Amino acid sequence: MKILMLDRSIRFEPEDIVTRPLGARQRGFIALAEAFAARGHEVLARRLDGAYITRNGVRWGQLADEAPAFGDALPDRILAWRDPLLLDARPVAEDGQRWLWYDGGLARLDENECRMALLTSLARIIFTDPRQRDGYHNDLGFIPRLIAPGASPAFVAAGNDHIAVADREPVAITVAGWNDGLADIVRIWCEEIAVKPAHARLEIYSAALANALAGQESNVPDVLVNLVRDALGDGVRVCMPLSEQDMAARMAKARVFLHHGGNRFNGDHAGTWLCDALAAGTPVVSFGGIAEARIENGRNGYIVPDDAAYGNLVAQMLGDDAFFAGQSEAARNGRREWLNVAADLEKL
Repeated sequence: MKILMLDRSIRFEPEDIVTRPLGARQRGFIALAEAFAARGHEVLARRLDGAYITRNGVRWGQLADEAPAFGDALPDRILAWRDPLLLDARPVAEDGQRWLWYDGGLARLDENECRMALLTSLARIIFTDPRQRDGYHNDLGFIPRLIAPGASPAFVAAGNDHIAVADREPVAITVAGWNDGLADIVRIWCEEIAVKPAHARLEIYSAALANALAGQESNVPDVLVNLVRDALGDGVRVCMPLSEQDMAARMAKARVFLHHGGNRFNGDHAGTWLCDALAAGTPVVSFGGIAEARIENGRNGYIVPDDAAYGNLVAQMLGDDAFFAGQSEAARNGRREWLNVAADLEKL
């Protein structure tokens, strides 16, 4: 198939995955484009700005380019990435389809502009979270499809390289944002884990928090900065975000990935970091939210009811080799890749 993919987020280059930190949404867009190409499709990926290059079988261009994507031929599929307003009236092949990959909140789809874009394009809506499907007010007559995202290739490769328990350090990792439950995670680390292994660490990957601790301008509340500063003596470390490949290597050396997902912080409908952690063989502990759709509770991670259970499970992941090994193996063996996502989309 000839597939045109459209993204309107930030300027990025496909090789950024090895040179600088990228958001999970941009990493997913790159990974899916390359997965389509690996499965034999002709792919043109247009984003807001960037170089005209070809990488791993994908041609990269810009949204502002009005030239036909495939010359005299029409695309068989047009995939709008996360933004309903990218659904336009450009022609597709006679049996072609438009797809909207949507991992956002449902209120956006009820906005007049978005409703009109869906009606005029007759796009197939692709949700990433069962909660979206269950809560969608489908008065337009569309039948949403449910397709989960996958793990980026670097995390899959890192998981394959670090199978032995001996490769793992007593490290917990979180990428929770300062307004996404990070304070709860830090408190649990300090107050709910009675006995930690020697040299146990909680690594928080957050540029905003790192800048705040360094005294630079940041929107992180002082109460959280002070909480984290006080926790530095308890093994908490604040790290600048890494490139995808470097982060994958770090994830595959850790014992557990800490996710919040509680009622106050469950607006994430993608959970791509959960997919990445599991592919790296790193089990997850969470209060719920999107984690309920990404992990098999008790097999490759846990959904817990309260802070005490959260702390107990983290302690077991860090200190019990046999317990961790079983969880890690299940996480790696059950991983989902973007190649699987591409295959699922082909069936629509």
